[in-house]
Amino acid sequence: MKYFFSCLATTLFLNLYTLSAQRLQLDSKQGTFILDKSGKISYFGPASRSLDNNLLHKDSSSYLLQIKRFSSNEMEKPTSLNWKKKNGKWKAVFHFNENFVELTFEEKDGYLTAEATAVKDPGKIELLEWGKIYTPISDSVGQSLGVAYNSEFAIGILGLNLKSQGGFEINHRERFGNAAQRFSGGTVLQGFTRNRGLPRVDNNFIQELTFASPLKDGDARLQGSKFAFYCVKTNDLLKIIHTIEMNEGLPVLSHADGWIKTSKYATSSKFIMSYDVNNIDACLDLAEKAGITNVYHPGIFKTWGTFKLDSSKFPMGTKSIAALSEKAKARNITLGAHALSNFITTNDPLVSPIPHPDLQLAGVTVLKQDIDTASQTIILRNAGYIKAYSKDNYIPTGKEYNVNRDREIFAIRIGNEIIEYSDAVQQGNDIVLSGCKRGAFNTAVAAHQNGDRAGRLASHAYKVFFANIILQDTVAQNLARFFNEAKLKRISFDGVEGGVATGHNRYSCERFVYVFFRNLVDKNIVANSSDLMHYAWHYFSNESWGEPWWAKNFRESQLDHRLAVQQELKEDLMPRKMGQFSLTNKTTLKDINWLMGLCAGYDSGVDFYVSPDFEKINPAAKEILNTIKKWEIVRNKQTLSGIQKKQLRDVYTLYSLSADADHPQIEIIETWAPEQGKLQQEDDRNTLPVDLLVRGSNTIISFDYHHKHVVTEPGLPTHSELKFYSVAKEQELMFAARLPVNAASSISGLYLKSGARKISLPFKLNPGDYILLDQDQMMRHFDKNGRKLDEQEASGIFDVKKGNNLILVDYDWPYEKPGPEVIINFKINK
Repeated sequence: MKYFFSCLATTLFLNLYTLSAQRLQLDSKQGTFILDKSGKISYFGPASRSLDNNLLHKDSSSYLLQIKRFSSNEMEKPTSLNWKKKNGKWKAVFHFNENFVELTFEEKDGYLTAEATAVKDPGKIELLEWGKIYTPISDSVGQSLGVAYNSEFAIGILGLNLKSQGGFEINHRERFGNAAQRFSGGTVLQGFTRNRGLPRVDNNFIQELTFASPLKDGDARLQGSKFAFYCVKTNDLLKIIHTIEMNEGLPVLSHADGWIKTSKYATSSKFIMSYDVNNIDACLDLAEKAGITNVYHPGIFKTWGTFKLDSSKFPMGTKSIAALSEKAKARNITLGAHALSNFITTNDPLVSPIPHPDLQLAGVTVLKQDIDTASQTIILRNAGYIKAYSKDNYIPTGKEYNVNRDREIFAIRIGNEIIEYSDAVQQGNDIVLSGCKRGAFNTAVAAHQNGDRAGRLASHAYKVFFANIILQDTVAQNLARFFNEAKLKRISFDGVEGGVATGHNRYSCERFVYVFFRNLVDKNIVANSSDLMHYAWHYFSNESWGEPWWAKNFRESQLDHRLAVQQELKEDLMPRKMGQFSLTNKTTLKDINWLMGLCAGYDSGVDFYVSPDFEKINPAAKEILNTIKKWEIVRNKQTLSGIQKKQLRDVYTLYSLSADADHPQIEIIETWAPEQGKLQQEDDRNTLPVDLLVRGSNTIISFDYHHKHVVTEPGLPTHSELKFYSVAKEQELMFAARLPVNAASSISGLYLKSGARKISLPFKLNPGDYILLDQDQMMRHFDKNGRKLDEQEASGIFDVKKGNNLILVDYDWPYEKPGPEVIINFKINK
């Protein structure tokens, strides 16, 4: 989309003056921002006499500020706006019936700031919403940063402190922020600040009915919420972001070659190796041969929370690691370590033997009756909290919050005792917990009295608990202290989304990163995370998403996801990497040429899991390491042409690279195709145990296919249509069908159908059972322990052809509620 505007030579606005009594015009030689008497933004665009180059969407109303009261579920627009100039600054008062919010505007070098400097009766207001600002521009959208831009102009919003959050709160997981989001007519920009000074109950995707502890610092208040608004030529977009960072006290990270967002070092590749005092030389030798400048430990901590170390690996604790860091530094290599952010392991001192009082709780209530040290059944008051305690079942509709279905820890805390339970049911107005294990995680068993406080400990599939917002600060400080003492220079905030367990949504995730960096001695370390967010954008040097575990083939694991996020990260102005891959005894030189060429095409780094013994286990190791180094040099020198990069972005073609880094040439080696006929997406998995189904060197086991029996109107079909692509010649169907061990009930009458041919599975499946149909045409039924229960010769077997196959799956289900999920994996022989 092209926009023809008159001026805007470099950056935009603002010198403030009132044009008339009907509008507040904030103006400069290059741009204009106009508010009318109702608080609506009537113009946001380049300066011109006619003001006919408006960047606002003509069919949508844009507001600078709205509020949400605690007593309402709706956002409230201002009823009126008035303004005056005081001490060289414009102060505008937005009226909301009996409340008002005063904003103070300031002109800066190419942008406008607006700060909430006064709020009447702030205890009644839950949220200040900045925006929504609608623009027709949507060519490129920085979702986390909060900007929309095309080939000419960029328009954006930027929070100037931690409490000034980009976008809006979510109850589901998102990789990116939402400060800027596309809609059918363009892009909407928005931000908010929440009143965090009062306790509340929150539903989130980790835990329902979470007790959100109030904050006790300045971020508890609405006053001080502050945003920048800017409009620049697109070529100056990075420049204005850097300017705002420098002027407004935002985080500004740098490296030897400048600002981290433009530094070549931001995307430098790394080797992920479990270094210690015994193998550090081997790790550094390997990295040096590949031209890698960082060695990163994937699991350095024995516990998370206080971050204890394994003394056998690091006898002097962080002093041992600091010595290793100095050794690496002498070879121009840095060390780093992986962290699971605010996850707290059950063996950490924050949990055992005396649990910290600020572990995160949900469904907080009280005991209904006394319990002694032998009690195995516990009764809690307030049945309305049952969802906080219920076991996690899969929710097919996706409309419920609590979908963390793989958790193993279901526990409550009463006093200093943690008690695990097996079942939670509603009984009248109460909650009954049964099958209790007292004194879990080495906590002390104690008697407790009627009325004692009790709550569910928020947990996760990683078998961890969480800190509340207060304790989370301590966890972040602990992690920063570790990095200071160990002299580490690279971190990934994996699991940063776990911060939502505090009940403070993504604010808590960003606060963890903020507190960590505030406590670092050297803040200029390389950091990334599992999610990209608005304020944390300033701290992150790159993002590296994509894991190697989900496909047998080196090239295919999550490949579709890796490629998709390259464009999204580019639009978010975030340096990017291609994720993680594994160097093993099976990795080939062709694999490395394919990957490193792809990275060079996308201007992306890459991270490798690799053993210090790699040269011993892979006969091509020397060539592989040298090839990684050769591609990295060319990528960092930026000597490849645009045409060459475009060729390298062809995911199905691999190229070799000439030795001349200053004048590189590429040559096609070969083309290839994915085994399953499509690129693996982020959620594609093959979870079938390797000992099920006979496998040869030419065997392909498909990704997991899921059938979720849903409740429909009478007469509507309930089957799932599985679209399976086979790369092999036509052959008889082979598969494994599983009922997960955590399924809520048994099933029977399972069948698979293609055209008129139908295979009926004549077995009742209990949770954990599975059925195999292999090449001998025998169906075998096993229980969860692998014990064979029955077998029958299959009838109705149909063929799967090369290419696309449509297979229908269903089972008998007489109940008016969703049925359990069935997982199917297909087998083919090439």
